[in-house]
Amino acid sequence: FLLQCAIFTGGIATFVQAKGIGPVGARLPILLGTTFVTITPLVAITTEYGYDAFLGGVIAGGIVYVLVACFGARFLRRFFSSTVSGTLVVAIALTLAPSCADMAAGGSAPVGGGYSTWQNWLLAILTMAICLIAHLFGKGFWRTIGLFMGLAAGYVLALLLGDVAFGGVMEAAWFSVPRPFAYGVSFHLEPVLIMVVIYLVTAMEFVGDTTAMVCADRLPTHRELRGGLLCDALSSVLSGVFNFAPNISYSDGVGIIGSTRVANRAVMVTSGLLIAAAGLVPKFAALLSTVPAPVLGGACLFLTGVMLMAGVKVILTQPLTLRNSVIVGTSLAVGIELGFSGVLEQAPMAVRTLFSGIPGTALTGAFLHGILPKD
Repeated sequence: FLLQCAIFTGGIATFVQAKGIGPVGARLPILLGTTFVTITPLVAITTEYGYDAFLGGVIAGGIVYVLVACFGARFLRRFFSSTVSGTLVVAIALTLAPSCADMAAGGSAPVGGGYSTWQNWLLAILTMAICLIAHLFGKGFWRTIGLFMGLAAGYVLALLLGDVAFGGVMEAAWFSVPRPFAYGVSFHLEPVLIMVVIYLVTAMEFVGDTTAMVCADRLPTHRELRGGLLCDALSSVLSGVFNFAPNISYSDGVGIIGSTRVANRAVMVTSGLLIAAAGLVPKFAALLSTVPAPVLGGACLFLTGVMLMAGVKVILTQPLTLRNSVIVGTSLAVGIELGFSGVLEQAPMAVRTLFSGIPGTALTGAFLHGILPKD
């Protein structure tokens, strides 16, 4: 059900972002979905307050984000340089990589009788190999569908090995509209404040994403930035109403567009409509859930590599001066090392959530960019 909600709202958000409705939407080929940045606060807030409090934070924080998009877009553009944005994309790729490797080994649903068995790695390596071969040697259409070919090849092999279960697909309905507020909603100050900071992080991510994948190595214009941020904010409120985490411009879109070389508004508008329609078909969500974790892990490992280099390219749009080198290195050191080391496990939830991993990288980069002298 949550997967169906994510598909439905993500399709609507993608359509609006690419098509544009009045002041809402960047009118750029940007795919929207649930970002990895929200996983840590989702778990932390739900553990402390409950899932309804997380949804309240998504909605209330999204309303604050709307105000930031309307009145603070120019501030965000001045305050967050491409150096900071590119560093954030790199941090997202580095943070995703361990999860992708875990999925490649089987994750929470391994195949072949256990975690990290040869069946898991066979599926992951085949998927990744097909993606790489198509990306490196494919021409035209075949290169474009390389990611799909890798996923399809891994899925077919999983079928042959008997590692795909269709019980959930048979039980799912053919048509239903996702039910809003299915888990209730409640509002608490700390979850709302945490989500406001997360939204500011995703705003930086938006600048980095658009620079890396669709704006030909330039920062988005003020209208594109304002419209894109406003779409992110409103679609996140919509996603909270429909029981799930924020929908924002999705960093994996950097890897997908970098791989397929398809950066076309008409394609993204059509895709948004198809995704939203698929969100009305529970069987489709159930079918997606049958893709084995190792297959997804192999594809995601490929995409994180593409995403990592996209972030590096954004960083290098500015001269790699001593100042910029300090911002990149220190931000990654603080965010990634605090996030992976586990030294903040006993810290208060707000500290643990905001100062490790992706949020820690973003906040450190923004702080250093604000205080370090230009020369």
